Amino acid sequence: MQEDISAYDKERIAHINFLMDVINDSASEIYESLVDRDFENLKPQLKKLQAFLKEISLSIEDDI
Repeated sequence: MQEDISAYDKERIAHINFLMDVINDSASEIYESLVDRDFENLKPQLKKLQAFLKEISLSIEDDI
């Protein structure tokens, strides 16, 4: 029997999926820039991903 998922958990999972979509899209852009040797475009993409990951890290500090 499957356990019912609370509204809170559904919202939490949706947020996690959103975060992962952003990370995956960013990783794809970084990959393409590396393959194309487009280092001018790569640097801001790396900074953007680093900032995004730092934001996630800071947001979970109280949970750790």
